[in-house]
Amino acid sequence: MKDLKKGENSDLTKAFIENDFAAEVFSQLSKEFAKVGILIEFSDEELSSFESFQKRLSDEIELIMRTSASRIDQLLYVADLPEDKVKAAFRDNENPVTELAKMLLMRIAQKVNFRRRHKLGLL
Repeated sequence: MKDLKKGENSDLTKAFIENDFAAEVFSQLSKEFAKVGILIEFSDEELSSFESFQKRLSDEIELIMRTSASRIDQLLYVADLPEDKVKAAFRDNENPVTELAKMLLMRIAQKVNFRRRHKLGLL
């Protein structure tokens, strides 16, 4: 996973305000979770902003970590999060689950943004 410039991360975060962008991210996130055998459901309110989306995803990740640690490893692999960055999130953050949720959301948002730009012929 390449690091995006802070400006691009900020733009992706702001894009969550768009209902269709958040819905696309959730759709992709659901596909990633389904690949490891996990069904997720979020309300429209939980998708209304990056912060609420991240909070709900953090809760989901925490539950998965408590019930099936191997699935969270599979999910992070499927989502293409670098192992060194995941380890750093646990090592360097007071609340690593929140950081992990942020990393996962940003990675999925990057995928959605790339797909959108490709469809528009901007790549």
